[in-house]
Amino acid sequence: MKYTIYLDVLLCINLITDYLLLLSVDRYRHLHTKPLRLFFGSLAGAAGALVILLPPMPWWLSWTVSVAEALVMTAAAFLPMRLSAYCKASVCLFVTSFCYCGVMTAILGIFSPKALVVRNSTVYIGISPLLLVILTLISYFVLKAAAMLTERRKAPAANCQIKICHNGKTLALQGMVDTGNTLHEPFSGECVIVGKERLFREMLDVRKCMNSDSKEMIGSNIRLVPYRSVGGSGVIPAFKPSKIYLDQTEVSAYLALCREEYLTDECELLVPAELLRKGS
Repeated sequence: MKYTIYLDVLLCINLITDYLLLLSVDRYRHLHTKPLRLFFGSLAGAAGALVILLPPMPWWLSWTVSVAEALVMTAAAFLPMRLSAYCKASVCLFVTSFCYCGVMTAILGIFSPKALVVRNSTVYIGISPLLLVILTLISYFVLKAAAMLTERRKAPAANCQIKICHNGKTLALQGMVDTGNTLHEPFSGECVIVGKERLFREMLDVRKCMNSDSKEMIGSNIRLVPYRSVGGSGVIPAFKPSKIYLDQTEVSAYLALCREEYLTDECELLVPAELLRKGS
């Protein structure tokens, strides 16, 4: 049986679909990726859809191509990042793609499309682009709802919402309450929130802050906060934002900047439990 595959429909639909899949991974992994990077990743995915035009491959080769496509899409959308985070994002994209296909297959069973081509792990559906976009959006919201239900099972009482305002910029982040975070700024004695330095690059010169030997730090708002952990001890740079809102209540604290590898992918901020008690 012969089918006609329109390249413009194939590329356009896969571009939209892959963008929504990458957006799902971005939201679930809390990566905060810019839309342009997600677009580049979806372009890579749309280009990979051209394998449907090749002769049928063995199942193992088709799976290899699918894994390679997920790795390339993840690299285009999310790098640079730690190797472990990259692998987790790639696996998440791979699994999400299979979930998406399952949802699409269930929904499309109702419409009974006249042309459905599955070759080399790539699907081409001979329906109007508008209908497929609508079905893709439905699938995205189903996956998003599933992700929200999963997150609600992860000890919601240990999380809090943090809004940080500084230098005319505002960030709304999710903090994880940590009873082990007992850091205090030495001079004021105020609590210290620990966050990933990359999140605050638009608020201040993070490179200067992370360079603890810089003479430019003297007389600035930057403080060096001593810490001691299982891995050793040292100092960590911190600044005091103009305003901090903890669950909509304004609090006073310093914000320490740490490197990416010291916090898990799901954790953006470590909030001391003492600060949570002060804000309540």
